Amino acid sequence: MYYNLAKHFGSDPDKHLKEIEQEKRNKMNDQTDIKFLKQQEFNANIVKRLEELEDFKSQALIRLDQEIENRTKAFDKIDQIEEDLDIIDIKLERIDEILVIHRNQTDTQRKNHAELVKVWDEKVIPLIEGTHGKQE
Repeated sequence: MYYNLAKHFGSDPDKHLKEIEQEKRNKMNDQTDIKFLKQQEFNANIVKRLEELEDFKSQALIRLDQEIENRTKAFDKIDQIEEDLDIIDIKLERIDEILVIHRNQTDTQRKNHAELVKVWDEKVIPLIEGTHGKQE
């Protein structure tokens, strides 16, 4: 049997077994290296994804801060508009009161004018014409 092994594998079968074992170790080392490289690539992808997520989170927070600021400004404007509307309502009420007063004054002036015209026609013109107190 040694002869057949020696013929087939060379003169030293122990050397050949050592070579086979070395090849197995090399193959296992290669497989370990491949697994290690794959794990490194996987880890690098995870780190990259985490960095992307961190960037996204930062951008989302910035956008949220801007939205909060914009909404705060909008609510402030709404409050200001409501205050302005209240002031306008008060001014309109004052204007309505003034219009009522002016209407009353105009009515009074019309009555006074009518009375003045009546007095003018009945008293002043006859005095000017000299017909006051004369009967026809």
